[in-house]
Amino acid sequence: MHSASLLASVAAFATTPFDAATQAQRGQLEGIPSYQVLQSALRSGNVTGEDILEAAGLEVNATDANFVENILRNNDRN
Repeated sequence: MHSASLLASVAAFATTPFDAATQAQRGQLEGIPSYQVLQSALRSGNVTGEDILEAAGLEVNATDANFVENILRNNDRN
């Protein structure tokens, strides 16, 4: 039972902005919706790249935030 808790807590923190985008897409970041809800929230401005970086435990900066948003928007088009 402890290993499931450990995996959940480890999964909450990304090591790169790309990881943060992937985890957001999969619904693995607390407070960030996943899949179509995430796409809608990004379009409406209810969720930003900064929000995703923060939820992933990463340093928040404009360059990485834009990168995360671009990854997720491009995934929406595929």
